[in-house]
Amino acid sequence: MRRIVTTGFLAFLLGLMVPIARADDHPGFELEGTIEALDQATLTLHGITFNLTATTRIRNAAGHPIPASQLQVGQRIELAGHFGADGLYYALKIKLEEPDDSTDEVEAWGPLTALTDSTLTVQGLTFYLSATTQVSGRLVVGQRLEVEGIVQGGRFVALEISSGRAGEIEERHPKIELEGPITAISDSTLEVQGHTVRVLSTTRIVGDNDQPLTLADLQVGVFVEIKARLLNGQLVALVIEVEKPDRAEMDRRKVEIEGIILERTDSTFTVGTLTFHLTPVTKIEGEDDQPLTPAALQVGVFVEVKGYLDPTTHTLYALKVQVEQPDARELELVGHIEALGSDSLVVAGITIFVDANTRIEDPWEQPLTLADLKVGLLVKVEARQRDDGTYLALEIKIRKVFHPVVEIEGPIEALTDSTITVAGQVFRVRPGVHVLGPNGQVVSLTDLQVGQKVKVRGVVHPDGTYWAVRIRAKADQPDDAIELEGTIESLGPDSLVVAGVTVFVNANTQILAYDGTAITLADLQTGLIVEIKALQQPGVGLVAQQIKVEDFVEATGQADSVRADAVILQQVTFLINAQTVVVNAQQQPINWSDIQPGQQVVVQGRRVASAGKAGTYLAGTTYVADYVTVLGNASTTNTEAPALPVAFELAPSYPNPFRQQTTIRFTLNGTGPQPVTLEIYNVLGQRVRMLIQMMLPPGLHEVTWDATDETGRPVASGLYLYRLRVGNQVQTRSMVLMR
Repeated sequence: MRRIVTTGFLAFLLGLMVPIARADDHPGFELEGTIEALDQATLTLHGITFNLTATTRIRNAAGHPIPASQLQVGQRIELAGHFGADGLYYALKIKLEEPDDSTDEVEAWGPLTALTDSTLTVQGLTFYLSATTQVSGRLVVGQRLEVEGIVQGGRFVALEISSGRAGEIEERHPKIELEGPITAISDSTLEVQGHTVRVLSTTRIVGDNDQPLTLADLQVGVFVEIKARLLNGQLVALVIEVEKPDRAEMDRRKVEIEGIILERTDSTFTVGTLTFHLTPVTKIEGEDDQPLTPAALQVGVFVEVKGYLDPTTHTLYALKVQVEQPDARELELVGHIEALGSDSLVVAGITIFVDANTRIEDPWEQPLTLADLKVGLLVKVEARQRDDGTYLALEIKIRKVFHPVVEIEGPIEALTDSTITVAGQVFRVRPGVHVLGPNGQVVSLTDLQVGQKVKVRGVVHPDGTYWAVRIRAKADQPDDAIELEGTIESLGPDSLVVAGVTVFVNANTQILAYDGTAITLADLQTGLIVEIKALQQPGVGLVAQQIKVEDFVEATGQADSVRADAVILQQVTFLINAQTVVVNAQQQPINWSDIQPGQQVVVQGRRVASAGKAGTYLAGTTYVADYVTVLGNASTTNTEAPALPVAFELAPSYPNPFRQQTTIRFTLNGTGPQPVTLEIYNVLGQRVRMLIQMMLPPGLHEVTWDATDETGRPVASGLYLYRLRVGNQVQTRSMVLMR
């Protein structure tokens, strides 16, 4: 995030440190967070996939350039980027940050593209409005806005919205940050670093662990960080965060800026609106840290400057200047394949050649050939320019479009050198996964202990396994409390399964819709994404204290009805628009017009603001589909007239959900033997196990699946599909494995 900080010379700094204008006033965004998923072409932050390109600049916490290969899942970063016309998110700058538990901030500027009663969208980011959101100016689609907010409960929550071009808001109402101990306090103001700051009812006040506070909870001597605006000559607090003294940064004379040199004299240079003086000790370096002379600082050169403000002379001095020169021969891009030749492909209008050394992989790193690629496929390409000016691909990788995310908080039940178990769910842990101690310090997996309370954030891989991307030990004492977030995989009369974990419901369980309305277990359906707080009760298991439904939904099953603009699945209507991504089980793009009723699909969507009144939370409501994955053919397909008799009856598996094994029963009709195939698939359409492939006579048949794959290895907890094919007819049902 951009940080403008004051010293005792507040008035001077307000005049000097005008916010850095974004390049050409282009729309964009900045946000903080932890890397949730990562490959060579993209990274995922807060559920959004950002594309990395040849122009993405990446720096470590000390500000030194690093290659993308040094990024790791679980690292905390600050990312600046923009939302492209192709509907993709692009990262322009990435900087590693020291791990901590502070609230992630987000900021976006550009035209307002969508507006509802509770949300607005700028630069592809949807912000939720609350009673404390401060709005300056009119909110009209097309109006240029600047939105500042925080990440709360997996959502972007707007704190302040102002209309105007980027930077104009800061010019009218400069943003100030103060940090230090409170030296005086009243019922509506407090004083920090000699400045009086007014506290309003809309001011957000939080503690060191992000717990909500009031002004009455603060006292003289408490360390705070204040974000404020200068309104009518008075500082008004937007956010007040209580900090530990060792995290407070008292020296606020440091200045950092990146940009193009606009003016140059013998002893100064200007970047943005700031003019820096060169001194005999100014360090000037190239991208590879090679020493340079002041002659390298020419108008038009892109630099990163670290300097300081001398409060006695009001002069900015450059301490270090780094000159950046991207390698024009390297090319990285993400886009759809526009054309294919015998030895080349076209992506983003650029022809890229392929030779025997080019690596081509699917989203799960399985090798492919050029013949396996198709026009329209979304790929990430790494290439190098040859001496004749053409580009040769080093690597081509199909880009994944969805990564389900889960979070579970509770005591560690089991721990190995490569796994961690919380609330019965086993997370696999790769080397290098970010593990933090209770005070935010970086630790290793071996430093954790069984019984210690942790919060695990993970992703569900295509094979149904859960992989940790971040583990944080909690400072509070271990107890029986469990918190988890994920998709409802199955429902029983008094229980539900989320993230592979069974949670029971009793009369004391509070169940809330997304808007806070009280609902019942009967209002819930599989596919809803929920946050659960539960307690471990002896002899019972996990019992939910509170269940809160999110605005998002994931549904898996047979498409009951398919229209040009919608699909109906499990009585839920998902609207299809130009932004909906439609792929097959191999992540290859397909046309929506090719989808037929009866096909097995997975749909991830978000709620339409006007939908979902109390008492009709899911059934019959409408969502906008973000992703549609088609798993296979129609569940029941007739090749002749509809009067063709049904060849079989497939019963629900029992038990379902199950822990070790389940029985599948089916009845064959007719008068003679028929070819029968019974297969198990995961939710991405990958076959897990072939149970039957033979001729069978009419009558009742049953087979038991022991939850293993073709090699006899146990499969992970999750949702599975079992498909029965008899002759030319097919039917599919689902079941849930809970280990």
